[in-house]
Amino acid sequence: MHVLTGLHALRHPPARAVVTVGVFDGVHVAHQQLIRSAIRAARRVKGTSVVITFDPDPQRVLDPATAPPALMPLQTRIQLLKELGVGWVWIIPFNKRFASMTAEQFIRGLLIDRLHTRVLIVGETFTFGRNRRGNMDVLRTLSPRHGMQIISVHPIVRERQPVSSSRIRRLIGRGRLAEAARLLGRAPALYGTVVRGTGRGRRLGFPTANAQLIPQVLPPQGVYAVAVRAGKRRWRGVMNLGHRPTFGPGPLICEVHLLGFSGTLRGRQVSVDVLARLRGERCFPSPEALSRQVRYDIARARRIFARLT
Repeated sequence: MHVLTGLHALRHPPARAVVTVGVFDGVHVAHQQLIRSAIRAARRVKGTSVVITFDPDPQRVLDPATAPPALMPLQTRIQLLKELGVGWVWIIPFNKRFASMTAEQFIRGLLIDRLHTRVLIVGETFTFGRNRRGNMDVLRTLSPRHGMQIISVHPIVRERQPVSSSRIRRLIGRGRLAEAARLLGRAPALYGTVVRGTGRGRRLGFPTANAQLIPQVLPPQGVYAVAVRAGKRRWRGVMNLGHRPTFGPGPLICEVHLLGFSGTLRGRQVSVDVLARLRGERCFPSPEALSRQVRYDIARARRIFARLT
């Protein structure tokens, strides 16, 4: 997959570009349908599938006070696009200057003059350009002038509601992980870098990897069965997401005890697939009582993993 970063990074357009545009935060099942449609159309015309995406999310620039937390970092989004089979990804830094571009400037300047777009595939509710005044009606009016075909894709509906990133965020925030997973097409995940902890887990007999998380949507605090990925390696484990009240008030911590793991992941970037909630966070009367509970949590997590195998 060819990845371009920057508004002026495109020097030579791909052959017969079939383009789709969006933030694609989460790369959920509706995004996947749109992207696969572009890939199939590119094959039909012997062209190149191109995804235009933005970083940061436009909402963080246009209305930062109400901008939602991310579902995943940019590098994970790009990796998922690669796994889907996209030919090119063009990452455009979103800023207020770019936001001032009119709908016609967007079509002519990006899609026509730079990409020579043959086919544009977008969702029916797609909006673009200054004040989001560009929509399907504008595209259908302007595209014939430039020889660009427009294909609109119907939204995917699950449980009588359209699949969307905002809906998935709500589900994760409420702890409805199985529902979120169905809309994502995979387990919801947390992302961060492993940092030095206090060593308290090791003293209890359950060493943990402590992840400093990126700003993102979080499930409710508690204990979860998880799968941790670092590079190409994957381990199952038990995660505590909370403030460790047994040891007094403290910051929010994401710590994972990895089953069958020895060594250290310190400094490594990890993703934590959140598979199932085991219990809420509790304050225990003693470290010994907490250790007994952790052993029970691990045994329960193993039973969950056995069902998933």
